Amino acid sequence: TFQCLWEDTSAKTSMATMEKLSGIAQAGRAQLMRRVSVVMERPGVQGVTRGLRFVFAPVIAVGSGYSALAAQAPFTTGFITTGVKTTAADAFAQLVVEGKEKIDWKRNAMFTSFGFFYLGGFQYYLYNVQFTKWCSTITKYAGHAGAAPVKTFIDQFLHHPLMYFPVFYSLKATVEGRPIMTGPDSAVARYRAECFDCWKACWSLWVPCTLFNFTFVPRHLRIPFVAATSFVWTITLSCMQGAFTEEKNGAAESVSQNTTQQLRSHKSTYYQAQGGTVDGIVAASMLENGAASMLENSAATDGKAESSQG
Repeated sequence: TFQCLWEDTSAKTSMATMEKLSGIAQAGRAQLMRRVSVVMERPGVQGVTRGLRFVFAPVIAVGSGYSALAAQAPFTTGFITTGVKTTAADAFAQLVVEGKEKIDWKRNAMFTSFGFFYLGGFQYYLYNVQFTKWCSTITKYAGHAGAAPVKTFIDQFLHHPLMYFPVFYSLKATVEGRPIMTGPDSAVARYRAECFDCWKACWSLWVPCTLFNFTFVPRHLRIPFVAATSFVWTITLSCMQGAFTEEKNGAAESVSQNTTQQLRSHKSTYYQAQGGTVDGIVAASMLENGAASMLENSAATDGKAESSQG
């Protein structure tokens, strides 16, 4: 009996707290809307509004048509929008931001696949079905403004680090023919090395945008809003991946040059020891088969020892 009374009291206390928070959130929103209404009623503001509507009339018409289409077919609209957006953003990043003469179509295909199937498919289900289900109680008592911080935390600090980026790196490794789980050049190894840079770039853009999305944007326009914001994010991510690749290629080229220099040094030492010149023009007769093999094995052994020390 005592346990039942305790649970009933705890439930009533929680309900009262949620209702109090809901009242505070609704009062704050109502006050904000009243202030906005007062500002919008000023003659100067109304004149600016009419001018902007005239200038952006084509954009407003397209936006209204897009909104109506998204309301009728939200999944299809979001799926197509995110796929086309991701393709265009990566092409823009390669040709304009990075200044390349030709598009890397393998990289573009990876971004296109990720945009269609993960962003347009899975994220639609995550944002519009699962987030709504998980935060239904909070939304009921505190409204969208109260649920937005919880949804933002789940999206940015759980979904992105644990699902979004691992899927992205796995798909990138698959397209490039690299392993996913094991190896120094695997998807797991690259994500482990680059994760903090990705997280910082992601949070700086997406935390405020996600708060705005879950607070003010209608449900059928959430994926299109994400797609519009993601155009900037995809350009950022594409440029970051290009920089990571160039850095890795530069490091590999540097290692190759060091290995070549070490090999030449070994050859010069051997030539001198056998009575030949440093440049190898005059070499001893012993430099035929066995000596050359010993030289190559010695250089390879030294290279491995230095790499293991590094």
